[in-house]
Amino acid sequence: MNPFLVLLIVFVITMIIGVPIAWSLAISCICSLVLASGLPLMQITQKMYSGGEKYTLMAIFFYMLAGSIMQHGGISSRLINLSKAAIGHVSGGLSIVVIVTCMLFAALSGSSIATTAAIGAMLYPELVKEKYPEGYSAALPVVGGTLGIVIPPSIVFVVYGTTTGTSVSKLLISGIIPGLLAGLLMCVYAWFEAKKNNFEKSGKFSSKNLGIALKDSIWALLMPVIILGGIYSGIFTPTESAAVAVVYGLFVAVVVHRELTFQKFLQIVLDSVKGTAGILLLIMAASVFGYVLTINNVPVLFTTAMASLISSKVTFLIFINILLIFLGMFMDSGAIILIVAPLIYPIAMQYGIDPVHLGCIVVFNLAVGQATPPFGNCLFAAVSATKQDIMTLSKNVIPFLLILFATVFLVSFSPVLATGLIALMK
Repeated sequence: MNPFLVLLIVFVITMIIGVPIAWSLAISCICSLVLASGLPLMQITQKMYSGGEKYTLMAIFFYMLAGSIMQHGGISSRLINLSKAAIGHVSGGLSIVVIVTCMLFAALSGSSIATTAAIGAMLYPELVKEKYPEGYSAALPVVGGTLGIVIPPSIVFVVYGTTTGTSVSKLLISGIIPGLLAGLLMCVYAWFEAKKNNFEKSGKFSSKNLGIALKDSIWALLMPVIILGGIYSGIFTPTESAAVAVVYGLFVAVVVHRELTFQKFLQIVLDSVKGTAGILLLIMAASVFGYVLTINNVPVLFTTAMASLISSKVTFLIFINILLIFLGMFMDSGAIILIVAPLIYPIAMQYGIDPVHLGCIVVFNLAVGQATPPFGNCLFAAVSATKQDIMTLSKNVIPFLLILFATVFLVSFSPVLATGLIALMK
């Protein structure tokens, strides 16, 4: 039997019956290599090991740990207070506060799910108390949370850079303008929605309160400056910057704010280890999956088929946007990158697309997919944080998703939005 056919059948069956995607990849590879190809199991072990030994993957653990320290060390609450003091007084101020706080937290955590869960749990009750509709209130941290993997630092950018050999430093900075643009457009929509529905303002503006909030949050605001400034000044690599973020976060949470206990620190370390282990297992299984695809000439066949169907750079960009958003509705972002990126990367290079621009398109699409029904990860994170059902959330995120889809296509056909900042820093 054809090894690729065995791979595909076993992968689909295991996914349908609910096997976690990492194990679906591993089991389908074992069946293909051993039953169909007759290769020894040692091949699988070697490929999995080589897939997980990359130095840059250490950044995943450190960014996850840093994000948890921010959440439990009093840093995220101070960012919320700053956002309230700065824009809480405008129409729909509290709804805009949610989006802005998500953007700020995204610049610290590097995770969409963590952003949605943390900000949703803290601000959803306040939105309801201010008489915002429950469904609309629950949708805000979902769409705001998507920016967690676009605005640097971003775990997904690290995975993409490692998979394709693209500069992680350049990838991280490519997400700044698209992330800020998407956040700004969603804030504008939230303002119009507030005007239309006469949502109440959250108090009056006070320069004194703004000054106090700014003073309290200065340590949090310095963190992205230290991380990104260190990377682009050449002081440390993206992986080293993640470790620096942990040390800095610990200093702020323990010494400055004194809100992180030793017991809580041990718990978030354990949670970060578990989260990292899950991601690394997925990466290692996907490495074997990619190997099986390669020995069966699937990348070559895929490239040939794409060349016959797609005749220009424009049609290629439209195709990958539709493909990635569709896949992002059903699959984990890391898995999609590990499976799809090696296939589309060489085709993109043939059309002269900048590798960094391509990475920004891929990650931004996957970010939107996390808020897209029916299976977006941020939707499920919000279900837990807000207790709203998935149908209510799905209905209320649609207007914001249209804005995000439009922004994705704008970034796809305007490379300067992803690469312009990098050019300025040279």
